[in-house]
Amino acid sequence: MKDKMKTIGVYCVCNTMGICVHEIDCCEDRVLASANGENPQWCPMNEQTRSDGEEAELGFLFGSFFVPFSEVMRV
Repeated sequence: MKDKMKTIGVYCVCNTMGICVHEIDCCEDRVLASANGENPQWCPMNEQTRSDGEEAELGFLFGSFFVPFSEVMRV
């Protein structure tokens, strides 16, 4: 049986896809993430201004898609 990588959080994109967070490397400012647990890749941490324009929110870029940490559900 193939070992699966441990998932520590999930960001739901739609009913058939979630972005899984496997590891956070604060020293390198990067996150190991994957779509539905397949083919994990290192993604850079980033800040992006919230839609209300008030303050920046910490998250990471999965491709060109920004994932805010505040919306990642802990598993």
